[in-house]
Amino acid sequence: MTRLGDRGVNTDRNDHRTAPQQDGASSVAWRDLSTKSDRDAAVPPTGQATAVREPTVTGRIRSHSGASLTIETDALTATLVGVPTVSIADLVYSHHRDAVATSGAVRHCAMFDVENTSDNRLHWLSRRTAFIGTDGYTYDRAHIALNSAELAPGCHTNHVAIEPRCSARVITPVEQLPEGVDVAKVVHTVALNGAAPDQRLTYTL
Repeated sequence: MTRLGDRGVNTDRNDHRTAPQQDGASSVAWRDLSTKSDRDAAVPPTGQATAVREPTVTGRIRSHSGASLTIETDALTATLVGVPTVSIADLVYSHHRDAVATSGAVRHCAMFDVENTSDNRLHWLSRRTAFIGTDGYTYDRAHIALNSAELAPGCHTNHVAIEPRCSARVITPVEQLPEGVDVAKVVHTVALNGAAPDQRLTYTL
């Protein structure tokens, strides 16, 4: 856990103060997190990973995304649970399914658990999340809306107003990355109410 100044706060997966050391890739690929657990209960096809017995997509992301990273400031505590690759074909609204089929149904998705520890309402906007690839380029969130009805209750996909002393969960899909590119950093800018400056949260995977 790291506490720094108001304008920029950083945490690093390789920093033992922020999270336990995690072997393997920086983000975890999983077979198909969007498949309902009831359908996955059977033996998986040959050559594919073992199915996960979790009731929700977000639960499966939490279970298989590796070590989480937490940043604590005076206004909030924000945990990046992980950025695994997720099959989103069943998670988008029906009018987006053709676009997903054309551009690729497997995307990196960042999942945050955010607690508002201040006395003011806090707004978390997915459009304020940016992703730095292992190629050094900056990538945006995917312009495909996930259907919150397919996620766990209380999981938001675009914008959430978090009341004081309350928490929220947010999942943000990343735009299609070039072949061989992974997510190296996740940056989110939080707009605070009043005269407080915006806070820039940087997670290094």
